[in-house]
Amino acid sequence: MSTFLRHNSLFLGGLGAGIVIGVGGSLIYFRFTTNVDRELRLISESISSLRKEVEELKEKVVKRKRKSPAFYGTTSSSGETDDDAYEDAYGGSDYEFHNFHDLQTEIHTQMNTRIGWEEQQEERKDDTDTFFKEVDKLFDGTDEDKLRAYEMLQNNKERFVDNVEYCWRLAKSTYQVAQIEGSRGNPDKKKQLVYASKDLSQKAVAMDEKCASAHKWFAITLGSIGDYESTQEKIKNGYIFKEHIERAIQLNPSDPSNHHLLGRWCYGVYMLSWIERKAAATLFATPPTSTAEEALTHFLEADRLNPGKWKENLLYIGKCYYQMSKYKEMTEWLDKAAAIPSVSQDDIKAEEEIQTLMKYQVR
Repeated sequence: MSTFLRHNSLFLGGLGAGIVIGVGGSLIYFRFTTNVDRELRLISESISSLRKEVEELKEKVVKRKRKSPAFYGTTSSSGETDDDAYEDAYGGSDYEFHNFHDLQTEIHTQMNTRIGWEEQQEERKDDTDTFFKEVDKLFDGTDEDKLRAYEMLQNNKERFVDNVEYCWRLAKSTYQVAQIEGSRGNPDKKKQLVYASKDLSQKAVAMDEKCASAHKWFAITLGSIGDYESTQEKIKNGYIFKEHIERAIQLNPSDPSNHHLLGRWCYGVYMLSWIERKAAATLFATPPTSTAEEALTHFLEADRLNPGKWKENLLYIGKCYYQMSKYKEMTEWLDKAAAIPSVSQDDIKAEEEIQTLMKYQVR
């Protein structure tokens, strides 16, 4: 199933040059060099800090007036009132000048520190996005590419602790490596990796219930352990599978693999054996039911979103038409599927089924 994984205002016009704020004859100049929204926020924070400094300065001046009546008398020889003396002391003393000079320096330092931190965060985000894009590209490649993706993810565990985007990718990668190990004749290793991938994807869902990819991969990996579970467990897990795929479609309806997976569920239910239907009837009052026509609608939707490029999805469209005894339509879709090169283990298996069904072709 790994193939269906790869298918996934003028009022600011003057701010460009800067803004000047005057307080007590001192000027603090802020030059805007980065994002306007960020600078506005920083200015607001700086003004708040400046107001606090002013209030503190006022308190210090009042205290000095109380301690030095000769300097801060209620009258003066020049006829100044107490308020005049206060304003003179507040507006033009050396103490005030140096105080605001220090404040200006502190504000600029804080601004630069904040800007530097935000730039580091942006760089880190860009680096993370680049890493995930590289891994996603490898997911769509050869078996060697997929093994390389797995190695990259394993080597970056400490970097992405509690990162849901990392966790579901590791689950996907582990699943892909499991399929590779199976093709190499290592069934025990495949089983170990399949269960590990299921645990990782379940952890991803717990991290972020709104992550569509986490739900998708939990459904995929849950379905993959069916080869090692009893019929009753497979039927129980089938309901959980459908629940998470429908949630994934709700969160991300444009992902063709989600629709393909829902089609696979419908097709699987339609193809249940008599024994499996009896087992389902003992577990549920209303056993699951579906039809080839219902499954076909989901596969066709997946092809609409990713037209003519997905070998396995085209095969299942053909299989649905086969079940509906529409052999001419089946032949048309199988021809499209056969024309797509096989680049993965799932493609190889799909090609084998295509050739088997071709004996029922109608030209």
